[in-house]
Amino acid sequence: SPRFVAKECRRYEEETGIVNKSTYWVVFELLWGAYYRFFAAKHGNSIFFLDGLLGRDAQGSHPNSRKWGLNKKSLQAWKDGMTGYPLVDANMRELAATGFMSNRGRQNVASFLALDMNTDWRYGADHF
Repeated sequence: SPRFVAKECRRYEEETGIVNKSTYWVVFELLWGAYYRFFAAKHGNSIFFLDGLLGRDAQGSHPNSRKWGLNKKSLQAWKDGMTGYPLVDANMRELAATGFMSNRGRQNVASFLALDMNTDWRYGADHF
């Protein structure tokens, strides 16, 4: 369980006196995952709506609002690892070839899809 892993990280640090980035990030990622599980439980399916939790505020009046575009050709290039951006392409090709992509890779390609390609993140979620 996440609690057990976090406790074991703390025990390791106390017993060895070694406190480093590795144990910090393991516990951090466990907390992040737990936060989003609770967040999803609280907000339900609304987190998957186009306007998410912002509702009407997502249509321009909120600082985080965004008018999504969709270029199907660019979306397919993203899926195929043919965007022309080596970091994105390498991760997407690895996913296609092995069925695996690192957590950091997923963060990178998802950010690229949503922010650089201005594509609704749910297309990426659907692909994964």
